[in-house]
Amino acid sequence: MPSFRIPADDEEDQRQPPVVAPIDNQHSEEAEKAAAAFAFAAMLEKQKERVAEHLSLVYQCDPWFAEGLYERMATDERIEEFLRACPLYEYTQYNREWTGIKPRGPHGWDPKPEMVDMMATIIACVMEALGDHCGRRYVMKTQDVKLFHEEKYTAEVNYSSPSLVIVGEGPSFERPQRGSRGIGFSNVTTCIDVITNPRRHFIEDKEFLERHAIYARQIFIQQPNRRFVRTFVIGNYSIQFFHFDRSGIHRGHIGDLHKNNVKTFIRLILGLSSLDEEDLGLDSSIQWQLNDDGRKIRGILTTIDDETNITKTYQLTDLKPLFYSNCGFSTRGTTCWALWDNENQRQLLVKDSWREEGTKIPEFKNLKKARGLEGVAQMVSYEANHGETKDSGVTEYIPREERPNYPSNWSCPVNQICSRIVMERYGWDVNHFESEKQLLCAVRDAIAGHRNLYLKAKTLHRDFAYQNIVFGKPGAPPGQQGILIDLDLARPISHIKGVVDAVGHTLFYSISIIINATSKQTGASLLPHDYLDDLQSSFYVLALLMYHCDGPVRYQEPRPQILLDWFSAMEETIPGMLKHLEFKKSFILSEKPVDPTQGVAPYWSKASRKLLRGLYAFTREMAKAKELIRRWRDDGQYEELLTESTVRRNYDRVLQMFDVAIVQLNQEQKKAAAVGPSVQGRKRKVEDDDDRAENKEAVAAATRPRHKYY
Repeated sequence: MPSFRIPADDEEDQRQPPVVAPIDNQHSEEAEKAAAAFAFAAMLEKQKERVAEHLSLVYQCDPWFAEGLYERMATDERIEEFLRACPLYEYTQYNREWTGIKPRGPHGWDPKPEMVDMMATIIACVMEALGDHCGRRYVMKTQDVKLFHEEKYTAEVNYSSPSLVIVGEGPSFERPQRGSRGIGFSNVTTCIDVITNPRRHFIEDKEFLERHAIYARQIFIQQPNRRFVRTFVIGNYSIQFFHFDRSGIHRGHIGDLHKNNVKTFIRLILGLSSLDEEDLGLDSSIQWQLNDDGRKIRGILTTIDDETNITKTYQLTDLKPLFYSNCGFSTRGTTCWALWDNENQRQLLVKDSWREEGTKIPEFKNLKKARGLEGVAQMVSYEANHGETKDSGVTEYIPREERPNYPSNWSCPVNQICSRIVMERYGWDVNHFESEKQLLCAVRDAIAGHRNLYLKAKTLHRDFAYQNIVFGKPGAPPGQQGILIDLDLARPISHIKGVVDAVGHTLFYSISIIINATSKQTGASLLPHDYLDDLQSSFYVLALLMYHCDGPVRYQEPRPQILLDWFSAMEETIPGMLKHLEFKKSFILSEKPVDPTQGVAPYWSKASRKLLRGLYAFTREMAKAKELIRRWRDDGQYEELLTESTVRRNYDRVLQMFDVAIVQLNQEQKKAAAVGPSVQGRKRKVEDDDDRAENKEAVAAATRPRHKYY
């Protein structure tokens, strides 16, 4: 093995200087391109994962859809006149075709640059000659431009680079904060990919579908008043057309863009560059005012009250939605906006959401029945029909009652109807609690609201989750410090028998609901979703928050084992549901009761821990009773659980546990205040629960009218 020696300071270094090889710029550039291509491919795969679940509902557009597509945008005579005069179109007795886009090279996503240039020139020529855009619509080449993505829960930088986009200016478009040339998904009307396609017909390529689903998803996210998105892939002879809305993805073929369908091609360009935002798929009832930089500075929302037929315009207090689930297709697409009612000097909230036609009771009907009930969201007005997907005109919709007359393998989209509800605005959901008492009061009042809905409005909520419990308005009195929202899934009690579907937030499913969901695999008999399932969910809500949160906006680390086991059983698949069932059975229906306070974060007081134990005991008792009824199919015993006297007694038991806990918490806080401020960060001492005198005092106080101790 050779040895190495460090020369002395005074010793001349006889070593030759290193030979530096000349830099091969060509190889270096190729390596950079290869690395960039690899990084883009990896990023694209992640983007495809985000749309994968939405690619299951893909419908073929009607064969004749192209004939009526944007038909009113230009007459046949006007288009003929344009084609005769257009230097980019060869219009002779023997030949009619666009010049410069004849097929060259193999099929692929990367056409010759001149192909993209020519297509951009053709589109610009059509827009300039036949459009009326006043400079507010223009086509841009973007194959080298990064259109950045927006995602809720990741800081990763993602972008797309379609071949071409049509840029829009106006009340629904906003110049992006980042991105070259001021172009982004927030201010494009459509995305277009140009490909080399020597065939006269497109082969249905999954790559087309995935990429354009990615574009459409980002347009929905960054243009929150979008109802539908239309994009297309264009080759040398034909077009692959995509329409995305809440019913799913619609794909169609427009062949021979040179001659037979040249008018359809021109009208498609005019439609996707229209100044009428409704043509583009935008909801024009929501509008923004822009500053000189093209950024939104204020906005308005207009709605019509179906009950009074009065049109009202409200100011948007936030430029972006408070909540949106706009990032998918074939979803409810729920979007919530914060409003200011200047006439009545109050804050309001608007909820736009889509529902399948004829399948469930619209939320506004449930909210009408809930008017005047404490602890339940209050509706101000509603629009029953704010738009339907069947109005798009690209695919045939078969009414539900007529579907039995069609073959079972007939693929047909379901019409989705948008409803708009204006409600009073409340606080954030209870996950954003600021104090222990605030949380207990909110959950308590939401349960009382659930009872009011059940006993007075004869309606079962069916989705009791912390996301659906919000804090009342500032200074709200007892009974309104927690508000139950989101009545999308609520049903009249008279409809409950025979309804065994699993709905709501999976995390808070009752044992009975999970058994129903897995009955085909287990062979278990079914029980309807009833009020006891929602009360069981209320235990899970409190337990989750006490396991997960170690104070306001602070989470327990490391997570307790019970929380890890719970979260690991959350896959919405049959194996995942079976695992979830096993977890909750071992927790609730074990041979011996478990201590539910094992794993509770140090922040929580003795009063809350005692409350959790009491709710656990009640949940265990009711779950056992339901499983005995299921096993023996004892309809008489089940009917007894649903009698009004039993229902009132069970709600009263749960509410009194909360009342006792709130009184005890008040007492603990008074004692702590008398002793002096605690050292920040010190863990609370978990006291012995057998303090009889204190418990008696709390129970006595809890049975008095609530205003006495708030």
